[in-house]
Amino acid sequence: LFRKVGTALILYGAAIGPTWNIWRISIAPPDLSYGLGLAPLAEGGLWQIITICAIGAFASWALREVEICRKLGIGYHVPFAFSVAIFAYVTLVVIRPMLLGAWGHGFPYGIFSHLDWVSNVGYQYLHFHYNPAHMLAVSLFFTTTLALSLHGGLILSAANPGRDGTLEN
Repeated sequence: LFRKVGTALILYGAAIGPTWNIWRISIAPPDLSYGLGLAPLAEGGLWQIITICAIGAFASWALREVEICRKLGIGYHVPFAFSVAIFAYVTLVVIRPMLLGAWGHGFPYGIFSHLDWVSNVGYQYLHFHYNPAHMLAVSLFFTTTLALSLHGGLILSAANPGRDGTLEN
């Protein structure tokens, strides 16, 4: 339900927007003047509803992963990892705007508009993308992700489960 409503609202937002160019479509958050209140649909209200739908869809998917893990009798590593990504998203579109006092501090939904937002936030906070500590952290984050995925692939390729699901020695 969340996925279908969110997708329909994104298409509606694109329809009332100035372009159908996939690179330029943008669903912008409300203006800062609305604060943490509700905005009219065409002035950021779509962004607010789409955000709720996205969080609902992501949480539903994580719970579906938990259900699959439970049925297969495996650990909850995948839903836990996905929950970290969900938390990162919620931090940028809910927690950060609430701490700053306006939904307008969230990022817009769109390809170029999102890239512009990332660039502007970087300039706003004195080029933190060029901060050596930030660059090192991002590099190590992606390196760790690669190493863990390689490790998981190696374990899965070397494991030889029996018909009952237990590993043979």
